[in-house]
Amino acid sequence: MRALAVGYFFVLVAIAGLAVWMAHRLQGQYRQPWLVPYTFFLATWGAFAGLMVVQYMLIGGSVPDTVWQQLQPATRPLVATALGVALYFLSSFMAQLTGGRLSRAYKAAYVTAWAGAGVTISVAGALVENPSSAVTLTASIATFVLKVGTVYGWIAHALLAIRRIEDPLERAGLRRFVLLLLGGFLAFDLAVRDVTAVVGVHTPDVVISLVNVGLNFPPLLWIGRFLRRRALVRPAGPLPANLKSDLAALGLSARESDVVELVLVGLSHKEIAERLSIAPDTVKKHTYNAYRKLGVQNRVQLSYFIQNRLPRRS
Repeated sequence: MRALAVGYFFVLVAIAGLAVWMAHRLQGQYRQPWLVPYTFFLATWGAFAGLMVVQYMLIGGSVPDTVWQQLQPATRPLVATALGVALYFLSSFMAQLTGGRLSRAYKAAYVTAWAGAGVTISVAGALVENPSSAVTLTASIATFVLKVGTVYGWIAHALLAIRRIEDPLERAGLRRFVLLLLGGFLAFDLAVRDVTAVVGVHTPDVVISLVNVGLNFPPLLWIGRFLRRRALVRPAGPLPANLKSDLAALGLSARESDVVELVLVGLSHKEIAERLSIAPDTVKKHTYNAYRKLGVQNRVQLSYFIQNRLPRRS
């Protein structure tokens, strides 16, 4: 039984790692600033899920109840800390998703609230005669209030902010992303609270853990699809007037700059070859050299580089 629990733990870690890898790939392809804290959120949320499995399935399922009663108060602050870190990155990426950043006041209040919850849980476990029940009740109340306030507060804020986005494609895509996040968190909360018990079906820990890591995949798959569609439908804006001189300053030759300019307006290698009166293989060579010098891998990354990272001259 213990071997199955250990195997399940590694499967869960692999699933959580897959989500992080997918988000990291999106981060490299589309250069959206909020994808960085989103990737960190997925990593820390996966760590939180892993700690939950260690606590309830590996330790709780392999030691006697008397030992588990003594260990449980010590493990709860660690799990609460992992949850707090994960939700901090959730706050950061949701703030950037809606065009803002976390203020210093919010950061200070957030750290103070979670630190206070951790101290409260630890003190309750040390001073009360029955630490297990006291810590369980204290931890449940503290983490519930902070988690609900952070998760659903930011989701409500994001949905209100997204309504003000003028671009209908952007507005619809980000709204669905946030709604999928909302659905995932609701499913996890319902599983944790064993709502199916009212019909006589209890939710096992295995299912709760799978929902815990699986809730991230629907929004992750959707945002990848949305970013690909937006890259095709919403190409880069008008090219800067000084584009060739900026590219030359980055080490591109005159011909490589010509090729990059035509790539940005959507021409194929064959069309570029005809426009510049050179061979298609020569176009491919210039494209490869330009990508290498600019540190990009495809047209989408090139477009974002020109929009967001290319130095601008006054």
